[in-house]
Amino acid sequence: MMALDDMRLLREYASGHSEEAFSALVSRYINLVYSAALRSVNNPHQVEEITQAVFVLLARKAGALRRETVLSGWLYQTARLTAANFLRTELRRAHREQEAHMQSTLNDPDPDAWLQVRPLLDDAMAQLNEKDRNAIVLRFFEGKPLKEVGDALGASEDAAKMRVSRALDKLREIFLQRGITLPSAALAAALSGNSIQAAPAGLAATVAAGAVQGSALTATTLVLLKGTMQTMTWIKATAAVGAAVIIAVQWHQNSTEKQQVKLLEGQVAQQTENYRAQAKELEQLKERNAVSVKAIDSMTHDVAKARATISAARPLPPRPAAATEVAKGGMLAEMMKDPNMVKAMREQQATMTKMQYGALVKQLHLSPEQTDKFYQVLTDGTMRAVENGSALLSGENTPEAMKGVADQQKETESQLQALLGDSGYAAYKDYQQTVSDRLQLTTLKTYFGDSLALSSEQEQQLLQTMIAARQSVTAANPPSLSQMNPADKVVMSDQYFQQQEQINQQVLAQAAGYLSTEQLQSLSNSQSSVLSMTKASMGMVQKMLGEPTNAPAVP
Repeated sequence: MMALDDMRLLREYASGHSEEAFSALVSRYINLVYSAALRSVNNPHQVEEITQAVFVLLARKAGALRRETVLSGWLYQTARLTAANFLRTELRRAHREQEAHMQSTLNDPDPDAWLQVRPLLDDAMAQLNEKDRNAIVLRFFEGKPLKEVGDALGASEDAAKMRVSRALDKLREIFLQRGITLPSAALAAALSGNSIQAAPAGLAATVAAGAVQGSALTATTLVLLKGTMQTMTWIKATAAVGAAVIIAVQWHQNSTEKQQVKLLEGQVAQQTENYRAQAKELEQLKERNAVSVKAIDSMTHDVAKARATISAARPLPPRPAAATEVAKGGMLAEMMKDPNMVKAMREQQATMTKMQYGALVKQLHLSPEQTDKFYQVLTDGTMRAVENGSALLSGENTPEAMKGVADQQKETESQLQALLGDSGYAAYKDYQQTVSDRLQLTTLKTYFGDSLALSSEQEQQLLQTMIAARQSVTAANPPSLSQMNPADKVVMSDQYFQQQEQINQQVLAQAAGYLSTEQLQSLSNSQSSVLSMTKASMGMVQKMLGEPTNAPAVP
C-alpha cells in the first residue's frame, strides 16, 4: 500500500538519515506540492521557494508524523499554509481580482470548467475537513483507484467510494455558493485533468538536497520555513481556546439579551468540536464507552452530593486572597492586547460564521456579494463585542463598555435588516434560534460513521426533535449570568447540565421512532460524550473571563 510505503521511506530517513529514501518521496510528491503552491502564488520563482520550504519542513518533522498520516494530504495542506503565509496581503487583492474574472467567465456561452474552478480551488479545499480533503487529493489529484484510496484512509473500497462522492458533493456545494454551477462529473474531470502540473526539471534534486543537507537555502526560504512552522504551531495552540474566547465574550454580552443566554450555553460543546475540524490538525473525539460514561457520571454525582453534605455541615474556611484573586479580564484581556491574536480570532470567527449560517445563505438564495457582506457583518459584530466585552470584563470604563455592547448589537441588527430586507431578516431571527441545535447535530453525526450514517430525512427529523425538546425544557428564561456572583454561577451551570440531560432524554425517546437500534445507541453515546466535554470546558471559560475557578472540579 502506498501509505505504508510512504511511512516506511519516511522512517528510513528519520532513523538513518537516508537521502535515497527522502529523494524518493520528493520525486513522488513534488508535482503535487508545486501545483498547489502555483495555484495560490502564480510566480514560478516564488513557487520553487515555497516547494523547497515544504520539503524542508517534512524533513524536520519526519520522525513526528503519525503512522496513519496520509502524506499526500499533509503535503498539500502544508503547501497551502506556506503559500498563504508567503503572500498573505497579496492574496486578498488577488482573490478579489479572481472573483471579478470568474464573473466575466461565467458570462461566456461555453465556459471551461477548470478556468472557473482554478482560482478558488484551494480556498474551497480549505473548507473541507481533513478526511474529505485527503479523499479529494488521493482520488483526483493523485489519480489513485478507489481501493488504494480506501487503503490510505483505513477503509474499504466501498466506504472510500462513498467518502469520495460525499467530499466531491461538498466541494461542488462550496463552488455553488460562489456562483459556479458544475455537475459532479464535470468537476471531477476538471480536477483529475488539471490539478497537477509538472514541476521544472531538476527542481526535485535541488529540493531534496536543500531539505536533507540544508544547503543553498535562500533567505526567503528560511523566512518561509519559520513562518509556516509558526503558523502550524499557532493552529494547534489556538484551535482549542478559540471557541472558548468567542463564547466567553458572547456570554457576557448577553446581559442585554437574556433570551440568547441558553443558546450560547448550548454552543460550548458544538463550537469546540467544529473548531477541532476546522483547525484540521486535531483528531475527532472518539466514541466513549457507554459503561465508562455511566461510571463517570455516577462519580460526578457522588462527588457533588458529598460536597453538598460537607458544605451543609460546616462552611468552608476562607482561602487566602492570593488564591482567589484573578486579574480582571483574565486571559481574554491579555489576548486582546496582541494584534496577531486579535487577527487570528477574527479569522477563526469568520470561518465559524460560515459554518453556522451556510444553510441560511442557501435558504435565502443570497448572491455571492450579499453572502460576503452577510458574513462580514456577523463577523464584525462579534469582534466588536469582543472588544467591548474585554473592557467590560477588565472593569475599565464599565458604563462605556456596557453602552458599547448595546450599541454594537443594535448596529449589527440594523445592518442585517438593511441587507436582508424584512422577510429575510425575519428568517434570520428564526434561524438564529436553531443554531445551537444545528451545530450539535453536526457534532453528533460524526459519531455515527459511514455504516450508521443518517439519511437526509432522518437528519431533518432529528433536528426538529432537538429543537422541540430544547424549547420544551428551556421554556423559562434563565437569569443573566453576568449579574451573578461566582457561587450563583456554579448553581446556574448545574441547572444547565440538568436541563441538557432532560433534553437528551426527550430526544432519545422521540428518535426511537425513526432511528435504528444501532443508530439510537450511537446517539446516546455521542450525547454523553458532548455533555462531558462541555463540563470539562467550563474551567477554561472561567479562566478566559478571569473569574475565580471555585466551582467543583468536573472529570
